[in-house]
Amino acid sequence: MRPEDTLEKHLPELRSTAAGKVTLASLAQHRSGLPRLGATAEAAVFSAMLNENAYATSTTERVIADAATAPVTPEQPPTYSNLGVSLLGTALVRAAGLPDYPTLVADRITGPLGMTGTTLAGDYPELPEGAVPGFTANGLCTPRWVGTGYLPMGSSTFTTLDDLAIWAQAQLTDRAPGVDALQPTADFDDRTRIGWTWFVTPGPEGTTDTWHNGGTAGFRSMLILDRANDRAVVMMGNSDVDLDPIAASLMHNTPPPTAERPVIAQVLAALPVVLALLFGITALRRALQGIALLPAIGALLTGVFGLLLLWSSGPWAAVGGWLWGIALAPVLAAAAILAARARTLSFLPERRVWLAWLELVIGAALVGLGIALW
Repeated sequence: MRPEDTLEKHLPELRSTAAGKVTLASLAQHRSGLPRLGATAEAAVFSAMLNENAYATSTTERVIADAATAPVTPEQPPTYSNLGVSLLGTALVRAAGLPDYPTLVADRITGPLGMTGTTLAGDYPELPEGAVPGFTANGLCTPRWVGTGYLPMGSSTFTTLDDLAIWAQAQLTDRAPGVDALQPTADFDDRTRIGWTWFVTPGPEGTTDTWHNGGTAGFRSMLILDRANDRAVVMMGNSDVDLDPIAASLMHNTPPPTAERPVIAQVLAALPVVLALLFGITALRRALQGIALLPAIGALLTGVFGLLLLWSSGPWAAVGGWLWGIALAPVLAAAAILAARARTLSFLPERRVWLAWLELVIGAALVGLGIALW
């Protein structure tokens, strides 16, 4: 293979397509003009918001088919493309004459270096025993992003600190297969250069950081090399909290930066709290003052949705669980009061019966959404 090879040379399914004309070099430098994801994975982004595996339906064949119809924008500035990296990895597999990407990695990298604790899981039965679970910042368990199509971009790679230490040492001593990939060959942005997928940025006091990070649902990782001083930092975390600033502070022995959250982020973090309290108080008021059971039940269901929303999206990285207890209190009180008043209330209101039924349907739909988010 050569950097100037076009993708269609190794993936003939892409002949006569825009994606087939891009070069392997442009894929490795995120300069191909391809979008971030293929159409199948892009369509499943909403499922990721519901804490589901967005890559489950993206097989290798599906990724190639998505590439065949993907738009290519040559004037696009360097843009990180998981689709591009996955296509590059698939082309490497074809050129090597091997059956799949995990076999290629084992044959060319982990096997020669003795990295026995690294697994690429294309499906759930391939998950390694003892793999730690991933979590959101709120403490909710996340799904495994298994799937064959995006394995080359790291969607379901399991490894150990021992293995990554072996790998980092091999990079620093020039023993790693393909170590020339570390050399920057193009600009990525005003401050960053890029080699074959490796980023290079200036560090403090004249140092240079060669690095790559990664993230999937519930996991973050960062590896930084200081090649001039034979130093490396490897960090892995099983939550979606960013590790980059911590890794940089360890590499350069500098204090970690103070996290200042933008105002919009603070507002978004407070929104589930406000909604849960508002819905709960509304349910309690309806239970106390209502003259019919149906609209009060609709309000109670909306209050339950507020609790589910707060459970799944609350600011638990900064606030304790007692906040959820405060939001729970009015909903529990509303349920108890409704149970006590049920025999004395008429089921339907005298006016606007349609509105009461609409509130009930909306409340039930919101509870369904809350359960999906949970």
